[in-house]
Parts: sequence; structure tokens; C-alpha cells
Amino acid sequence: MKCKHVLLSFTLLAAFAITQAQTETGESKLYVKVNAGYGLLTPGSYKLLSTSYSGSMGNAALSKNGLGGGIRFGGGLGVIVSDFINIGADVEYLSGSKLTVDGAIRNPGGYDYFVHQQIAYHTLSITPHVIFKAVSKPDYLIYNKLGLLLNLPTELQKTQYDSSYSNTVAEKLIENKSGTYKVGLTAGLNVALGVQMRLTDKLRGYAEVFGNYLILSPDTYDETNEYVHNEVPGTQLTKIKFIKSGALSNTSDGTTNNITTYVHNDIFNMNSIGINIGITYRF
Repeated sequence: MKCKHVLLSFTLLAAFAITQAQTETGESKLYVKVNAGYGLLTPGSYKLLSTSYSGSMGNAALSKNGLGGGIRFGGGLGVIVSDFINIGADVEYLSGSKLTVDGAIRNPGGYDYFVHQQIAYHTLSITPHVIFKAVSKPDYLIYNKLGLLLNLPTELQKTQYDSSYSNTVAEKLIENKSGTYKVGLTAGLNVALGVQMRLTDKLRGYAEVFGNYLILSPDTYDETNEYVHNEVPGTQLTKIKFIKSGALSNTSDGTTNNITTYVHNDIFNMNSIGINIGITYRF
């Protein structure tokens, strides 16, 4: 609800600023922009974890990538309010870098276990923002940007492959799990430091270093587990509902194949630091 109120307030402010810019000067101060970029670093972001053992020796492994990194592109609309301030809103699509990790347990007693995990995702966000011009010259300007990052409802697709073998009791289990985390509208923070260069009377090129801070809190997680146990196939469906507080519980349809589990909130930090480059066109 707070996200909707902030977005509505910003829309009204933008409409007022646009009207003022056109009536006071007689010319439009509107501009549009397109950009592309890449999230290089993901400090503090969620990563997949797996543990490997060989005999009594073990070590934990994290996925190379964290949530928030990857290719992004988008565009936006803005208005020049004064010599020192612009306001606008950006729309951005993120094709997130996949998270992958492997783990294994190898026991001299005859038990071997292998697991491969992966999370794939993409997001669409709207970022109303204010640009503060630190240095403004006819041919260039240096600016700071502060924005409210509104991440639209999205999904995190998780897949997992497990295999285990026991030579001592001739037991074999292979599992293929596919699950979906569903996340609602989430608000975060976007900041940037950039430089804009004059190309023509109407065109400007810019480059900026940006930082995003966002915490995803999923509502549900649905998983399908298709397995083969000692050459006998089977399927298990699991639904997890995340709750902020209250008693934890399980419900079932009377079989072991359809279970709903209520657990306390899980969170996924999705932070990124990266570079954007783009072009603006002033009407």
C-alpha cells in the first residue's frame, strides 16, 4: 500500500512539474531516454549454498553469482524542473545471471550423493527518481540520482537434480525437482552517480555507476518432485506458504503427494552495483 501511495504522489508531482515547465518557458523540457547496462557486483545478495563431503572432510560452496547481477535494459521519461533538478521515471528489464552450485557426498562405506541446484529469473521494475545536478555546464553535467525501486511481481525458478546410491543395500534414488518462488510488488532503493555529455541540440549521451538495494520476500513456493526410487517412479507435490508470524503447520490432502507447509518468511536480498550507458532525447 505504501508503494502505491508513493507512486501516486510522484505521478502528481511529475504532472505539475511538466505543466509548469511548459507554461513558464513556452517550450517543452520533456526528455526520453534509452539505456543498457550490466550488474557487475552483488554485495550481500542471496546465493545458493551446497555442502560437499569426502569421508569426514567437508566444505561449503556458494554459487558464483548472486541475485541482482546480469544484463539490463530499459528506458524512461523525465522533465527538467530547474537548472539543478530533474525528475523522472525509468522502466527496466533485468535478465538475471543464473545461480548454480554443485555438491557431493562420497562415503567410503558405499554411499554416494550428488546434487546440482540452479535458480533462473528475470524482473521488471519501475523507478521514479530525482536527479540532482552537482556540476552543470553547457556541454556536460555531473549528477546524482536517488530513486524508489519498485520491483513488479516476479518469480524465481528453481531446479534441482539429486542422485544417491548405496552399494551396501542396493538402493538408488534419482530426483528432479522444479519449483517456483512467487514474489509480490517489492520496494527498494536505487542510487547512481553519472556524467552526461552534449551530442547535439537535442541528444545527450550518459554513463553512470548505479547501486540497487532490494529485499524479496516470497509469498509461496510450489515444487514438483519427479523421482525414481529403485526403478519405481513417483511424483510429489509440495506447496510452501510464507507467513510473517503465527504457528507453523502442515496440511495434506490425505496422501503423501500433496502437502502444504506454513513457514516463517524467507527473504532473498537482490543487490547490485553496475554500469549503465544510454542516450536522452529532449523535445
